Parts: sequence; structure tokens; C-alpha cells
Amino acid sequence: MKATWKRLAVVLGAFGVCLAAGGAHASLIVNGITYTLTESTTADPLTDRFTLDITGINGAADDEGGRSGVDGIAFNPPANFASAVMIDPASWVFKDGGLNSGGCNGNGNFFCFDNPASVPTSPALAAGSSLTFIFDVTLSSGTFANYAPDFKINWIGSKNNYNLVSQVLTPTSSSSGPSSSSGPSSSSGPLPEPGTLLLLAGGAIAAGLMRRRAARTA
Repeated sequence: MKATWKRLAVVLGAFGVCLAAGGAHASLIVNGITYTLTESTTADPLTDRFTLDITGINGAADDEGGRSGVDGIAFNPPANFASAVMIDPASWVFKDGGLNSGGCNGNGNFFCFDNPASVPTSPALAAGSSLTFIFDVTLSSGTFANYAPDFKINWIGSKNNYNLVSQVLTPTSSSSGPSSSSGPSSSSGPLPEPGTLLLLAGGAIAAGLMRRRAARTA
């Protein structure tokens, strides 16, 4: 009996380590909004594609709420930065410099993507909705190794001033290659977190060990 429970503890401990590793993913949570930056390679060795997924907009955890859209986003450039272009939404304009509550401002060590449309303060986006932005960054030489940019985003909505995010957003690598889309995507169905899947798998293994023990002692 002790040996069985010892094996069970070892298995669950291993899953705990995996869960801790999975929980260290690069998502940034600010004011209840989750920002995830994914990086994938392209056919050009000097160009990588980045996908910024934003989830939880106007959801229960969003402590600001009333968000109707985004006016601009900005990132620190990597070493040997040459250019950046927004793929989706394709209408967004690249500008040198950072971002403040008035939009891309041309100041600081940032590159900025500006929404050329005037974002209305209402209606608000649906509760729990999400947005995705896809852009390519090109270097003059070198690689994207250890690239972890500061990230800024300017929200528009019912509040006079939203918290302007200015924190590090480390990209995660994607093995599926560059993604493509025909417009700014928005949805309200979040995918399961890796940690959730690990917990389910751990529970299944624990249940199997307990059934095996019961069968042996029956």
C-alpha cells in the first residue's frame, strides 16, 4: 500500500513540475486582459512573424472594461532592426517611435503600429472577446535570439484614460509556421491552457493507479 501511494506521489509530483513549467509561458496579464506574443519563422531567415493574441476583453476579470477597440500597439525593436509591417489588419500603419494616449508619438526606442481609423468610444466589444494582430519584423543581420520587447497598447472605450500597458512581453516559439488571416480576428471562445490539460492527465493517471491497487487487494 505504501509503495503504491509512493508511486502515486512521484507521478503527481512530476506533473506538478510540468504544470509549473507550463505556467511560465510568456503571456502577460494586465488589468484582467491576457496578452500572448507568438513568434514563428518565415522563408526569409532575417524575418520572423509575430502573432499578438489578446483575450478576456471586457470579461469578468477586466477591471477597466468598456473597451471598444485599439488605437495603436508598440514594441521595442530587436538588435539589427530593419523594418516591420502589419500583416493583419493590413490597414494599420508602421511608425517609428513609441505610443501614448494620443497614439503613435514618434518618440523613444520603439516601433509602433497605428490604427488609421477613428476608434469610437462605444459600443463596447463583447464581453470575453479577443483580438489578434499579425506582423512581420525583419533584421539587417543576426537573429531574434533572446528578443523580449517592452510592449505598449492604447485602448479606446468608455473610460477617459486606460492603463497604457508598458511591460515586457516575451514571445513564445511556434512550430506551426507563419499564420495568415484576412482581417483582424475577434472571438470569444478561449482554448484550454496547457496547465489545465496536464491536470486532467494527472488525474487520469492517479485514478488508474488507484483502480489497479483496488484490483490487487480485492
